[in-house]
Amino acid sequence: MFEERRLHPIALIKEIITNVRRNIVPIVVGLFSVFRAINSNGYLPDWAVYLIIVIVILLILTPAVLKYITYKYTLEDQGIRIKYGLIFRKNTYIPYERIQTVQKKQWFFFIPFNVCQILIETAGGNGKAEADLVAVPVGVVDELKDLRDGKKRDIQEAVPETEETTVEVAEAPEKTVMLQTKQLILMAVTSGGVFGTLLIVLAFMQQFREVIPTDWMEAQAEELWKMGIIVLIVLIVLILLVLWGISIVTTLFKYFQFKLMKYPNSLVVEKGLLERNHTTISLSRIQGITIIESPLRQMLGLVAVKVTTAGNSGDEKLSGDILLLPIMKKALALKTLKEMLPDYLFEIEKMERAPKASLRRFLQIYLIWTIIPAAVASILFFPLGLISIILPVLAGIKGVASYRATGVFTDKHTLLVQSRPIFSKLTHIIRKERIQGLSLRQSIWMEKGGSRHLNVWLKSGSTSAEAYVRYINQDLAIKVYNWYSPSKTIN
Repeated sequence: MFEERRLHPIALIKEIITNVRRNIVPIVVGLFSVFRAINSNGYLPDWAVYLIIVIVILLILTPAVLKYITYKYTLEDQGIRIKYGLIFRKNTYIPYERIQTVQKKQWFFFIPFNVCQILIETAGGNGKAEADLVAVPVGVVDELKDLRDGKKRDIQEAVPETEETTVEVAEAPEKTVMLQTKQLILMAVTSGGVFGTLLIVLAFMQQFREVIPTDWMEAQAEELWKMGIIVLIVLIVLILLVLWGISIVTTLFKYFQFKLMKYPNSLVVEKGLLERNHTTISLSRIQGITIIESPLRQMLGLVAVKVTTAGNSGDEKLSGDILLLPIMKKALALKTLKEMLPDYLFEIEKMERAPKASLRRFLQIYLIWTIIPAAVASILFFPLGLISIILPVLAGIKGVASYRATGVFTDKHTLLVQSRPIFSKLTHIIRKERIQGLSLRQSIWMEKGGSRHLNVWLKSGSTSAEAYVRYINQDLAIKVYNWYSPSKTIN
């Protein structure tokens, strides 16, 4: 029989913190609404206040305590078994061969107890970890990896059962890449995280919109308007600077002491200050590589690199995507990738670009949606409407940039696809055996110009990801199609 194990007691604290973080907005809004309603209708006795506070505390503590008491896991010979729950019991069994990635997280208050959080991710996780061991000894990570890789079974066969021998497998990385603090600061400064922070603030404020008196909001808006346009502009700039500062600090905390390590069969990403995050990426699970160049970083010669895996990233925003290199000089990034992933080809300079005739197509597709609205706005709202003329100008720049970023290259085993879907230029490097599907599209207008669209699909987490290029040369598109499907060629 295999021994059932329990979580470390500090898991209870972690669950309480998680419950508070998830429910802080509805709790605050609910309490605000209750106290506002009671105060408007009459006197609220002291005992009622204490009763409400006790109820809130119980609502936060009860789920955490029940999960901690009932949570048990077992590392069996063929898989891991997890069960928890009091009223509704949940039993999960995950075979080791189905595990895509094993991610280790270690909050700063976990370190003194030598425990960590383990996220076990499979291809069918629907964007989240299939199993979450909130607080277990650090050694469980290596034990789980050994079981998954079959190392423990090999060691047990090599050592006689009668001997009591302790075998420690300490595997040093073949190569380690670390980012310096100045690189992380440059990453934070050049990222678009300020917009994400702004959306979070707006979403948070939206939760309180219904409970804040309308008269008070209108009064504050009038006071701001009386200050004048210059003051409003300065205030908006100051708010954006504060949000930018928050974004920079958040990025530094998230990627503090970023480290990428290469092992014979896997890559390990380690990062974080308050929460130390270890993500193990099996080389056999990598579906593709994406090199990302935002306009600002492209001017500075900087790139970011992510890999798409068949498992989940542990990131709530991106399922299947793991950031391999947050920021690095392009030449150094390509050199690092060649050393870390020697089975892939990174000959970006050999890409075949879109024909010059495609430039007209790119300009048409972007300008047609902006010229007419800009002309209407300029006439209806003259003279302020003339500001809308900037839209066709930006659309033209986007069209030229998309045209220049378009490229395709193939060798015996690798496909390189480069495009600019929105703002950032993306270069996808995909092994032929990882491609889930490939298609060509051509309209009657494209047929006259001799161009086609190329779409490529690959597995990403529990769903799929798409890489595509627009208006590439027809002969090149057919060449790629025949390269992928040699048994059924087209002309």
